[in-house]
Amino acid sequence: MISGGKSDVETTLLIADAHPWTRLGLSALLNAVSGLNVVAQAADSESACALAASVRPDIVIIDTDLPDLGGAETIQRILEAAPENAPNALLVTSTVDDNDIYSALHIGARGILLKNIPADQMTAAVTAAARGNMVFSPGVMSRLIDICTHRTTPLEYDGSRLATLTMREAEVLKLVAKGHGNVTVAKMLHISEATVKTHLNRAMGKLEISSRAQAVALSYEFGLVIPRQRAAGPMPKAVNSA
Repeated sequence: MISGGKSDVETTLLIADAHPWTRLGLSALLNAVSGLNVVAQAADSESACALAASVRPDIVIIDTDLPDLGGAETIQRILEAAPENAPNALLVTSTVDDNDIYSALHIGARGILLKNIPADQMTAAVTAAARGNMVFSPGVMSRLIDICTHRTTPLEYDGSRLATLTMREAEVLKLVAKGHGNVTVAKMLHISEATVKTHLNRAMGKLEISSRAQAVALSYEFGLVIPRQRAAGPMPKAVNSA
């Protein structure tokens, strides 16, 4: 179902969920926010991919249990079909699952949201995603911290790919993976923000990845970042995009 149109001032959204009441409820919630416009709804992966290619939304919100392909693969196909102007993709789920977390980060999703979060948190997360930020529900972020802080060895370490990075590129990648924005990284390394972006983009190119989310995930898997203890303060809910 498609309604409304895309304008220069609106952030357009596609919602894909097998349950019609979930789609309708989320659509009503988001349409009530100034600047957000749900232009398409889908009940399965095939419809979601077709509508994404047709209406070219700014954001796609995909349920992890979407029929046919599932949420992660649906997002991957949508992003691969629009390499030049891909939408910001959010995965929504009823439960926190480690595989969902890593799959979403690997394919380039901008965040993972639990369906049971309060309405104001959902609208705030979508609004943040519209600005290009990464967003996670508190429960997802908590699990992500647990995964990272209890790991003592890297997963699937690939030294040949890391060896292509310069020392500065690796430094920038490591700081980004720890949750620092470009401005903070620039101050820490005493370089310009533009230089930070250049090093990060070069590192991502060498690692054959296309998003900041993938860079974060691979940094932990390659062992560039292996936290030894839980962070003392709260983790940020969003990380500025490169």
